[in-house]
Amino acid sequence: METSELRTPNVRWDYLDQLRAILMLAGIPYHVGLVYASHATWIVASPDTSEVITWIIQFSHTFRMPAFFLLAGLFAMLVVRRHGPGMWLKGRVQRLGVPLATSLLVISPLMVMASAVASGGASNAIPGLIEAARTLSANWTVHLWFLIYLLVYCGAFAALWWTIGTRRIDDGIAAMHSAVARRPLLLWAALLFTGLMTLASAVAAKLVDAMYLFGGILLPAELLANGLVFLVGALIAARPAWLDRFSRPHWPIWGVAFASALVMACVQDSEGNVSRAVTYFLMPIVGILFSHVLLSAARRWLDRRTALSSAMVDASMTMYLVHVAIVLWLAVAFMRVSWPAEVEIVLIVLLSAASSYAFYSIVRKSSVLTFLFNGTRAVRGTASAPRVLKHGLVTLPDAAPGAGG
Repeated sequence: METSELRTPNVRWDYLDQLRAILMLAGIPYHVGLVYASHATWIVASPDTSEVITWIIQFSHTFRMPAFFLLAGLFAMLVVRRHGPGMWLKGRVQRLGVPLATSLLVISPLMVMASAVASGGASNAIPGLIEAARTLSANWTVHLWFLIYLLVYCGAFAALWWTIGTRRIDDGIAAMHSAVARRPLLLWAALLFTGLMTLASAVAAKLVDAMYLFGGILLPAELLANGLVFLVGALIAARPAWLDRFSRPHWPIWGVAFASALVMACVQDSEGNVSRAVTYFLMPIVGILFSHVLLSAARRWLDRRTALSSAMVDASMTMYLVHVAIVLWLAVAFMRVSWPAEVEIVLIVLLSAASSYAFYSIVRKSSVLTFLFNGTRAVRGTASAPRVLKHGLVTLPDAAPGAGG
């Protein structure tokens, strides 16, 4: 990409950072909802369920994390263009790997013990932890899987860059631009192709009995689906015109996005091969389409930074890492009461959010804790505003670990 293509003096990037933070913090009500969901039994499950909350989390589950991965790919392209794949990957390994290791050692045991207490009482906490430590399972990662996936995508993206080379990547993007300009329907064909690839990978994994790897921590079809969404995010950021178009509302696409998300929400936990096939096919498609909805909405309504949004952006990573342990222990405590499920959900969401932010307030005051939970030695304060460099080039504000930037 030519330097001139990065000249965007009037572009505001705050909405991207804020959207990333919102997607992460939305994990708090999502995981609280899982405790009270009627469609599946989570690691801690309340005897009281809520059909309304079940539908809400089912719907949000179709697009929340895929949109996060698209943003990660977008930031990846922007930063690799500026600093090269080597420096970028080194930063990613530190910013993602250190919080992952810290959380596995500190947060995961708390989650495992909460699950043990919920199923066997307070006396089962330590025995349950010891028993769980003997096997590798998704109970140790729960919400941390996204860091593992991001590390895989970052490594693959850097390897792709080194293998193909900047010049050939530029040539390929230029050829893609020309092809799409001549045949716009190629974009829809490519979108359908991502769904077919995901479906094919699910079928192949089923045939070789590899649907769940490493105790369910890695799901090959899901790994591919989110990886394709990550790649789409990178391609969108390859040209300012593409990002500009993708982040402006196109109402017919909004309609298709909501319709496809509703279909996926209805079938994703249904039994039967047809429902499973539709779910896998729609995974990347819904992720990409709804990312357009979210980015265009964020660009319209989140295009400026406030004190609240700055605090939200700064705190989101640490709050996300710690919140599930808090949610699970609060859920265990609320099993002793028999209030309406919706009341308990609201209370746990508020208490979890407040406790997670209190934990972040402690972390931000220590360079050691900041490094352990954010992968950087800088004590995080108010997020920096975009900086304008010479020649009219705009740099993004420092992105938090999950953003990929």
